[in-house]
Amino acid sequence: MKTKIAVNAASGKMGQQVIRQVTTHPSAQLTAAFCRSNHRLLGRQVDLNDINYSSDLPAGLANSDVVIDFSLPQGTFGLLQQALLSKTPAIIGTTGFNTEQITQIKKVAETIPVLLAPNTSIGVNSMFALLTQAAKLLGKQADIEIIEAHHKHKVDAPSGTAIRMGETIAAALGEDFDALKTTASRFEKRSRNKGEIGMSVIRAGEIIGEHKVLFALDNEIIAIEHKAQNRYCFAEGAVEAAIWLARQPAGYYSMQDFLAAR
Repeated sequence: MKTKIAVNAASGKMGQQVIRQVTTHPSAQLTAAFCRSNHRLLGRQVDLNDINYSSDLPAGLANSDVVIDFSLPQGTFGLLQQALLSKTPAIIGTTGFNTEQITQIKKVAETIPVLLAPNTSIGVNSMFALLTQAAKLLGKQADIEIIEAHHKHKVDAPSGTAIRMGETIAAALGEDFDALKTTASRFEKRSRNKGEIGMSVIRAGEIIGEHKVLFALDNEIIAIEHKAQNRYCFAEGAVEAAIWLARQPAGYYSMQDFLAAR
């Protein structure tokens, strides 16, 4: 039986890519495509599907097994309010949440399954495991720098993925990431402090997403890098994770939980 999937922010770049992936996936069926009530696509038929773009969240969620959200924080919370009522599991690929908002999402996950992923790429989430190992082997001796690049339209910086990478490294070192991270040291008149995790941000052109982590020793550098060639990798991971999440009990999940269960 196919998993019935709704897509929030369906008119966006990621929403469109997710729709294409759902449409072509043998185990998935698109059952709702949400857009703003004043959007030009509202009421139009979704390509290669027999449904129309809609702003009716309750109706769309009631007919879906799971919803995938790549929107903005305010859009995510509007969606989660309705998902709670319909008991619809939710994949959240939106980034830019603050600590309080993440706490609210975890509260929702006490009632429905919620998977929060700043990056749904299988490759990036595999990279987290490599970073854990590298941090344990090199982290105490190396200068660590996380360099991320995205398109000029992205509004949050550093990216959610870069922050998760920093958190992963700090956890492997048994440290608090907030105490180690720095984004301004390269603009100050001081040398680098031992142990800090530097964060470098690039916003330019239409870069889809690039992340590199440097472990710099005095005489050699180890680099772990991921480059998204297109948005397909994010949509592919999101749809696979959605099919899995639709069959899970209420709880707060990550892409690592999904990958471990594959």
